Amino acid sequence: MPGISLGQLEALLGKPSSSLPFALPGGIQADILAFPFGQAALKGDKVITVTIASDPSYVGAHGVHLGMPEDQLLKALHGTGAKGHRDAYDVIVGDMDTRTKDYYDETGHVMYELAAVNANDPEAPFNVVSVNLADAQGLQFLEAVTNAKVSGLYTGQHIDNFVSEPWSL
Repeated sequence: MPGISLGQLEALLGKPSSSLPFALPGGIQADILAFPFGQAALKGDKVITVTIASDPSYVGAHGVHLGMPEDQLLKALHGTGAKGHRDAYDVIVGDMDTRTKDYYDETGHVMYELAAVNANDPEAPFNVVSVNLADAQGLQFLEAVTNAKVSGLYTGQHIDNFVSEPWSL
């Protein structure tokens, strides 16, 4: 969980398979630790995000799980007071296009990342591809990563059709 120390994280999960420093302009930095379920980001000695991206058995708050369709995600969050903003955009890397939606729930301290099942079909449904548990610093970090993509910082990626709007349930 965000807020625990590196020592507590390792006591729970063991040592990460890798650790890399990560920095963005503006002094935003973290250490990214890889685990079988996904990754954790640390600022100093404190976990600010935990990303579950490869554990099919994970079930989070309100029954949210990887692969869950967008309509079921929104139904699961209905009535929880979830609110924040939604970013929608296409990530283009080489000849691959991924249509993405990121739901930032500032109330629940989580960001749900969804991707379209078929990027070439404008009517294709979206499914949850990662659940990012975060504290306030972690949500800022995740937003900064998206903003860096949008601004063109990552030369191998192009962001198209970016829209950010408030949402709540």
